[in-house]
Amino acid sequence: MPCSPSRRSPRSSWLWARRRAGATSQLILLGFLALGFAGGLLFEGRVAALGEVRFRWWALAIGGLLFQFVLFSGPVARVVGPLGPLLYVGSTLAVLAALLRNLEQPWFRLVALGAALNLVAIMANGGVMPADPAALAAAGLLDREGAGFVNTAPLSGAPFAFLGDNWATPGWLPFANVVSLGDLLIGTGAAAWLMTTMRRPRALRFEARRAPA
Repeated sequence: MPCSPSRRSPRSSWLWARRRAGATSQLILLGFLALGFAGGLLFEGRVAALGEVRFRWWALAIGGLLFQFVLFSGPVARVVGPLGPLLYVGSTLAVLAALLRNLEQPWFRLVALGAALNLVAIMANGGVMPADPAALAAAGLLDREGAGFVNTAPLSGAPFAFLGDNWATPGWLPFANVVSLGDLLIGTGAAAWLMTTMRRPRALRFEARRAPA
C-alpha cells in the first residue's frame, strides 16, 4: 500500500500526482450524463420515464460515489493518509456491486465493465490508479503540493498501465483531468442509459375489473 505522498521522494517511481482528482472525476461523469439527458430530449424522450426506473441497492451506489467525492476533497484527503487507498478500493467495490445488481438496465453491462477495468488497475497498483505522466502534465496535474491522498499517480512500470489514466481531457473543458479506458466506458454507458431510458414508451397500467356477481 502506498505511503503518504509527503514522504515520497520527487524522483520516486511512486510519485503522487498532487490534485483533488475525485471531485473532478465526478464532474466529468456529470458531463456525460448531461449529454445523455440532452440526447434524450432531442429524440423526444420523457423526463418522467426516469422516475419509472427501479434500482436495487441504489443507496449503496450513491453512497459509494458520495464517499469518494468527500474522500478526495482537500480537508479529508490530507488526513486519511495510508487509509486512502483502502477506502478508495472499498467505495469502488460498493459502486460495482450495485451496478452488477442492476445488469438488466440498458447499457449497465458497459458501465459495469468500465468500473471493473478501473478496479483491476487500482487493486493491482496498491489502491492507486496508474497514470501516464505526459497526460498528467498536459492536464497540469503534476507536483501539486499539499493535496494529501489522491487516486492517480504516475507509476513506473505499473501493472495494467494500459488501463490507467492515460488521456488528458480537452483543454476547452472547464475542469482539467485525466481519464482511463474504464472512465470512457462508464461515461458512454451512463449517457446511453439515460437517453435510452428517457425514450422508453409510457408504461401501461391495467386495472383489474371485477366480474358482476
